[in-house]
Amino acid sequence: PLTELTHGLDYSLWPQHPMLMHVHSMLYFGLMLVFGFRLFRKIQGDSAAWVWAMFLFALSYTHGVPAGWLANRNAVLAVLFVILTLSSHHRWREGNRSPLDFRSSIFFALGLLCGEMAVTAGAYLFAYAMVLERGPFRDRLFSLLPYGVIGAAWLGMRSLLGYGASGSGHYIDVLQTPGLFIQTLVGRGLDLLGGLFWVVPPELGSGLPEIRRLAYLGLFVGLMWVAWPLLKTDRRARFWLLGALLCLVPVASTIPHSRLLIAASVGAAGFLGLLLQAWRTAGLAPSGARKAATTVLAAILVVLHLGLSALLLPLEMVSMRMVGDNYLNSGAQSWDLSDIPRETTPILINPPLSSAGGYINGVRAYQGLPVAAKTWLLASGLQPLTLTVLNDHTLDLYSPEGLYDPVQEGVLRGPQAPFAVGDSVQLAGMIVTVMEVRNGVPLRARFQFAHPLSSDHYRFSHWNSGQVAPCVLPGKQQSIELRVDSAHCAGP
Repeated sequence: PLTELTHGLDYSLWPQHPMLMHVHSMLYFGLMLVFGFRLFRKIQGDSAAWVWAMFLFALSYTHGVPAGWLANRNAVLAVLFVILTLSSHHRWREGNRSPLDFRSSIFFALGLLCGEMAVTAGAYLFAYAMVLERGPFRDRLFSLLPYGVIGAAWLGMRSLLGYGASGSGHYIDVLQTPGLFIQTLVGRGLDLLGGLFWVVPPELGSGLPEIRRLAYLGLFVGLMWVAWPLLKTDRRARFWLLGALLCLVPVASTIPHSRLLIAASVGAAGFLGLLLQAWRTAGLAPSGARKAATTVLAAILVVLHLGLSALLLPLEMVSMRMVGDNYLNSGAQSWDLSDIPRETTPILINPPLSSAGGYINGVRAYQGLPVAAKTWLLASGLQPLTLTVLNDHTLDLYSPEGLYDPVQEGVLRGPQAPFAVGDSVQLAGMIVTVMEVRNGVPLRARFQFAHPLSSDHYRFSHWNSGQVAPCVLPGKQQSIELRVDSAHCAGP
């Protein structure tokens, strides 16, 4: 609700000025960076490690989407309060250790009211109590109790109000389907690990070979081997590393993406800052092969995190706009519905990203364009489709790769609800029947329409190189191939 209040402020003061909305978001992003720098200074001390951490954090490409996408402002606000919670907790545990610190608890509660990303505060607080703080174990454990009470209350209210996810392949609610969450945790976690330490955007995962995960794991083992002398002697390094790794667990509940690493980037910057300082002062390996390996790895980390990451950061900031223009905005605005009769249903056969189809009418309404009473989108255009007209009322769509990508487009249906041959969905005026499946994903589906395909009740279109173009269907028992980058179906 707190994030919603900030958006309400945008639409109250400057509803027609998106640039001012972005300036508003950047103010919160700037605060997150400033308080992050202060946290590094407090924990790293006066050594150069906090300066390394400051630059690593400021240039992290994982901040790009949360900073540049208005809809992800919640992550920036949540991590801002995660940092404030941890900073206040550190001051409390390093000070007089009164029985309770209300300021830290308030910051934690405010973070949860900004977004679910704030649960990562629990990762850092747990790591702090287990690794960084000195003193009796019982006292350290009891320091977590106030946050546990607040977290339990938040979870209870979340459940009571009906929030969560069910049936989705993108979002897995650990409380509803813990088995599925555990099943996907390792794979998603390794993709996130590769994004955090090796600057490989996790959203590229589905386009890379599966062996990438073993590569990420092997590189991480090598990093731990190089960092072992530091981890043995420096509690701060153990704290930052453990906190960052624990942050990956809750965000693995959805499809891996760089934006999910914004909280983990705090711990990664702190750990790598200490590591690079130790490398510069020869504190990792005084001589020999280990020193050579350490130098090579440190150089790679500097190039990746201060070079490549800095280049990716502005690209990530505009990535959602680029994706929106390519997969949604241009097509939604070019779809000519100005003269469509009210009884006619516009049908887009192959939207380039099926999960974006639900936004088409919203984009058109925002631009003041005509909006149809209903629109039908038949199958994903990520892969070529073969369209076959069977009779006056029926057509088939087929793709050997599947009629949608279960990884990128499984937001509305996950592996816990696989399709089977014969499954059907009935709409007012159309019945869709699954004819062929593989691994729960339809390869072929049959679309039966209440009226003839050639009647005025339907207007067929297809995605044609970023635009929506009219589609002339083939004759009976004939087929055409539809691709998002071709004009095979375009009418004269």
